[in-house]
Amino acid sequence: MSTRRPLFSESWYRVAEMAPRLRPQIDTYRQHYRGRLWHVLRDPSNNKFFRLDEASYRFVAMLNGRRTIREVWEACCDQLQDQALTQGEAIQVIGQLYTSNLLDADVSADTAGIFDRYKQRRQREVSGYMMNLLFARIPIYDPDAFLDKWVHLTRWAFGPVGLILWCLLVGAGLFVAIGRSDALLSQASSVIAPRNLFWLYIAIVVIKLWHEMGHGFACKHFGQQRHAGGEVHTLGVMLLVLVPVPYVDASSSWALRNKWHRFWVGAAGMYFELAAAALATFVWAATNAQTSFYGVPVHALAYNVMFIAGVSTILFNANPLIRFDGYYMLSDALEVPNLMQRSKDYLYYLVRKYLYGVRRPMNPAHVHGEAPWLFSYAILSSIYRVFLLTSILLFVADQFFFLGMIFAISGLIGWVGTPLWKWVKYLATNPELARTRSRAVMASATPIVLLLVLLGVVPAPEHGRAEGVVEADRRAVVFAGADGVLDTIAEQSSTVPRGGLLMRAHNAQLESQQRELVARLEQIRVQLAQARTESTAEAQALLEQQTALRQRLDRVNQQIVSLEVTAPFEGRWDAQPELVPGLYLRQGEAIGTFLDDRDPRVRIIADQSLGPRLWARYAEGLLSVEFRVSGLPETTLNGAITRVAPAGQSQLPSPALSMGAGGLMPTDPEDPNGQRAAEPFFEVRITPEIETEHHGYLRPGQRVVARFALGYRPLLWQWWDALSRLLQERFQV
Repeated sequence: MSTRRPLFSESWYRVAEMAPRLRPQIDTYRQHYRGRLWHVLRDPSNNKFFRLDEASYRFVAMLNGRRTIREVWEACCDQLQDQALTQGEAIQVIGQLYTSNLLDADVSADTAGIFDRYKQRRQREVSGYMMNLLFARIPIYDPDAFLDKWVHLTRWAFGPVGLILWCLLVGAGLFVAIGRSDALLSQASSVIAPRNLFWLYIAIVVIKLWHEMGHGFACKHFGQQRHAGGEVHTLGVMLLVLVPVPYVDASSSWALRNKWHRFWVGAAGMYFELAAAALATFVWAATNAQTSFYGVPVHALAYNVMFIAGVSTILFNANPLIRFDGYYMLSDALEVPNLMQRSKDYLYYLVRKYLYGVRRPMNPAHVHGEAPWLFSYAILSSIYRVFLLTSILLFVADQFFFLGMIFAISGLIGWVGTPLWKWVKYLATNPELARTRSRAVMASATPIVLLLVLLGVVPAPEHGRAEGVVEADRRAVVFAGADGVLDTIAEQSSTVPRGGLLMRAHNAQLESQQRELVARLEQIRVQLAQARTESTAEAQALLEQQTALRQRLDRVNQQIVSLEVTAPFEGRWDAQPELVPGLYLRQGEAIGTFLDDRDPRVRIIADQSLGPRLWARYAEGLLSVEFRVSGLPETTLNGAITRVAPAGQSQLPSPALSMGAGGLMPTDPEDPNGQRAAEPFFEVRITPEIETEHHGYLRPGQRVVARFALGYRPLLWQWWDALSRLLQERFQV
């Protein structure tokens, strides 16, 4: 025996004289994982599976109800030598098989024992349904007979012909979707519109049922083809974040020897769904929003099917970090069964061996090459699981605050409290730490204390971020002063000196009026000279006419002069792109913008959570800032804060800062222009300090992100404040 595996166990006497045997209805299948032979035991009564390596199976297979465990163990030691199970390993295998209801010990006593164990297992399953409210599974129907009846119609889909046709279908659907990508993206906002929610749910139920049928038919096809497994006895409803969706139990695919057949079963749901998404794409492209069939909005329903069967399938079902289809596909492709649990066990193994100093802990990595996969998957899946569950809790709390709080509390108990209690109990009582308990406690407590000191005591830089917009130091919007035909216009984005020509237009009608008015004034001048010698009353009337004509001439002259616009200062000219010589301009029509962008300014808007802290720091003279231009994340610019205006403003300096235009500031839904903020904000004005090599980086209208230095505080208190603000903003608590 290897010196790293203790041969004897102090508990051996408890089981040595037992004479158990495998239950006669247990089916056995051989499988190879990474070149190593394994045996899969299946209980047909509940479709449960148990996997044994060669040494464990040799031990279990010799248990026939007459030989005692001691006799079988001694025989295995004679036959397998160092490869045989140790007494501790044999006890572990017997215990696992017993709790899985796979062993018979005595016929008369076993009946009650099996019933008790079955009852306990059902109680644990029901308890699991109640505890896991976000992902509860409720079995409803046995679809095995239905699948047996119709599987012959789907066999072609899992062969070369079916795969080629599927590629052509999905490829064509993708081509159509890309060709109409603008319409596809513009309709995305209507998916969660209230009027669409009913049809969205109908699409979810139908597509997910179609998805699960894909798993079921694939499992049947390959199981019947290889005469191994293929039974599908459970069709039910899974509460996926409180949304009921269908599911099937295709775990009998574990009995398939070929890993690529198991891979096919895992991928079959997405295989069916993406085909449905492609067909829905053709329907969507051939219809419009007014198309309906017996009251069913065909266009919207097709888009819902595309969204559910396409986008959500790729983002969720194909994701291997959660236990959906992608996880089982990755597990089969890597030949690492039970990947998630074994990856957790591998982390525990590393801690127990290298941190706690436990002698000879069980290594979950059975063969060479598994360890890197187990370690990587444990880290990545843990991080993603925390992110996913936090996002789900926030989503549920947004919709149903009280229910979200219940889930949050149960989540803290289940994901933090329970594991912490088990860990403390393990440190305090587990016998494997008998020789190294002090080391294990110190190794566990020291990182926690250091982390608490680092996060809760040591000050760390604190920053606040806010968006803003670049503005010109001087800005003038140029309008057409009168109707006219455009003759010439300054070059787009050109620099024009003060007094330089921006645009010139002419109006033949105004010029004709000008000549006519000049002629009439000359005529009245002559008449007025004659009337002064003949009639005072007539002269007075002519004087009044002359005054009125001069006023009209002044207005016409002003309009003619306004058709030629010059630069009020040196700056950059940005004309409307559609303006070309010969175009007719209407009075008051915007022609362009003239900017003095040599010394741009930055206006930052800060919400109610950040604004008061900026105001306080600015009043103390301790506020500093740096900012980056959107689209240029590699360049950081500094600036001098010239003013912090207290809350009271609600008109955004630019529509680009609104949430509807990609900014962070929510706007008043009643404002048609989208420039009135939903709540008053603070305004910070910054004069950029631009170095020579950064000249030209800032252009009026650009969006910037500013980072303000707010001093130093421990990270724990910064995070607590951020959490408090999040709860206050989202849930008004």
